[in-house]
Order: sequence, then structure tokens, then C-alpha cells
Amino acid sequence: MTRKIQTALQLGALAAAAMAVTSAQALDFGGYFRAGPQTQSSNGHARNCYDLDGAGKINAGHYRLGNECNTGGEFIFSQGSKLNNVDAKFNLMVDSWSAGATPNTTGGVGIAIMSAELKGIDILPDATFFAGKVRERRQDVHILDHFFTDMSGVGAGFKGQSIGAGELGFGFYRGDAGANTGLSRFNLEVQNIALGADNSLGVVVTAVSGKDANQKNGNALSVKWASKVAGLDNTVWAQTSKGTASLNGNFNGGATVTSDDAKWRLVETINGQSGKLGGQAVAVIGSSKDAGVKTDVTSLGGRLSYGVTQNFKLVGEAGYMTAKAGGTTSKLTKFTIAPTLSTGPDFWTRPELRLYVTTAKWNGAANAAAGSTGLTGNGDNKTTGTSYGVQAEWWF
Repeated sequence: MTRKIQTALQLGALAAAAMAVTSAQALDFGGYFRAGPQTQSSNGHARNCYDLDGAGKINAGHYRLGNECNTGGEFIFSQGSKLNNVDAKFNLMVDSWSAGATPNTTGGVGIAIMSAELKGIDILPDATFFAGKVRERRQDVHILDHFFTDMSGVGAGFKGQSIGAGELGFGFYRGDAGANTGLSRFNLEVQNIALGADNSLGVVVTAVSGKDANQKNGNALSVKWASKVAGLDNTVWAQTSKGTASLNGNFNGGATVTSDDAKWRLVETINGQSGKLGGQAVAVIGSSKDAGVKTDVTSLGGRLSYGVTQNFKLVGEAGYMTAKAGGTTSKLTKFTIAPTLSTGPDFWTRPELRLYVTTAKWNGAANAAAGSTGLTGNGDNKTTGTSYGVQAEWWF
């Protein structure tokens, strides 16, 4: 059976199971996908994307507009019911991602979420209890395609219990594959701590207990401050981690991780909409010490959107990144322009159909840090590149 036929049967079975639900409650459906053709003007390669290898040391993300080399989506089905004043919900998210232009050539269909939730339990009436394979994410920076707090995994716990000063949550997770087997993770969070005048605070404390052969432990602390000034939303993260805990509150797995590995990161993002003009900007600085090697990372960029008409907008994005390790500094500058069709003129309106051109310039150190095939993976040692294509992006 070919992979395409197998994938089609898997999707068909999941759809049939979803439609077969007989509960009186409605079946909720949502999701996200992106797809479209891309080529690289100078050498004809199907896809080239521009990012610094060193930026991954602190999960700094990448400037994604016209710069995404994967194709696919994720689709969630939720079924709810209510009994004795308790709200119960089952969640199933299937996803399919490919590293190339043709979906399912490398990945097939996976299960991203399979979980149960209960809310209205009398001992903690505000809390939502959960168990299963979950995504516990707390706000992303869209233009970087990264969640700076992401406590996802196979686990159980609760969230959202009011304690006066904020909302309390706790989760317990077990590593379920590869290097994380034998690791236990504990996340304690207090979110939405009201500080007055449109200011709030969120705190996540992470502890990882290692029970594998190397007995590796870890811990992490993340503090998020959110505010609103002059109609703009401003969010700042201050984060630190050590050992087998990651900056975003998850596992930091891998065969080479030691208890002495350490990272820190400061992130600020601003976004808003004023009339026809909307946008998001971000600044990231951080440092990582992995296996005795120190890497310092900086990132600065933004995206602007201008609604020319109700259904046509001009979108542009620029980003600059550096990563310094071993006495050399990798540098990358990336710019994209994207005439865009949309159902509305605002920055966040989706779906979008974009025609884009992306150009990037980097230095020889960036090629060397990426390995023998260089930053683009083509092995041509070039330090500039231009890509163009069309992309659909839709969340619903």
C-alpha cells in the first residue's frame, strides 16, 4: 500500500469516526493549514528557507513570511457534554506535515492531541482538569512561528483555578520517546495576575527529574508581563533554564544534555492595528551553554500589513539575526514583500492567499555553522538567495 493511499484511508477513518458521534452536543471543528508552491530563483531548487543554525540553541524562531519550507496542517475535533453540572470534553487533533512541497511524502498523519477535560468539579470549580496528549501553550509570537511557553506533552493536571491573585495550574508529564524516556516533568503556573492599568503577570516554574542512565535533572523559570499602551499589546518574557528543562517549560532532551547546560532568553513583542495599518514587532536576546559551548543570539524584526482595499493588502516583513559561538558570528538579514488577498484588511484576518518574494543575505560563518551543505542545504556556499511563491494560510 502506498503512503498516499494509506494516508487517505487514515484521514477517511478519522472523518468517519468524527461524523459517527451520536451525542446531542455539537461536534466542534477547527484547525490551521498552510500550503503553496515555492521556488528559488538562482538555482531552481524547489524550496529554500533562511534561518540561522545557532538561533535554535535558544528556540528563537524564524521570520516566517515567505520563508516556510513545510506544507501541511492540523485539525481538531472536540466533543462536549454536560452531566451533573460538570462540563466534559474530548479533544482529538490530527496533523500532517511535510518537509517538501508535496504533503505526506515524509510524515503521514499523526496525533497531536488526544485528551479529556473536565470543568466544574466541586473541589476546584474554576479549574479545567485534563489528561492525555495535550498542548498547553500560552501565547506565541506569530511572525516567528514559536510559542515561548509550551508545556505540551503526555500528562495530566489542571489549569485556570482562580486564587484571587491569578489563575493556578499544575501539570505532570512523562517523556514518551527517545532521549526523554524516563524523565518526569512538573509544571506549576500562575497566570493572569492582575497588576492594574491593563498590566498582568504570568509565572511558570518547571522541574524535571531524570531517571535514565545519566540521572539528568533540570529546572526552568518563565515570567511573562503583558500590558497595553496606546492601543498596542506589549508582551515581555524573561526565561531561564538548566539541564533537561527547556526555556518554554518543556523537556530539553537529547543524548548530549548535561545537568550543567544552561540557557536564558529575553523576548519582547508589540502588535496592534490602527485603521488600515497593522503589524507585529519582536526583539530577542539570549544565550545558551550546551556541552561547554556558549552561543549568544540576537534577533530583531517585524511585519507590517496595510489594507489597500477590503480584500487586498500589502504585507512586508524584515528580520535580522546573529549567533556568536566559538569566536565567530553568524549573521542573516531577510526581507519579504507579499501582495495578499484576504477576507478582510486587518493584520490578523485569515484566510490569506499571498504572492511573495523573499530575499536574504548571510555571511560565510552562517554557512559554516549550518554544516557541509551550507545554510540553504544546497552545498553551493552562496551567501545570498531569493525565493518566490504563493501560499495559503488559514486558521479556523
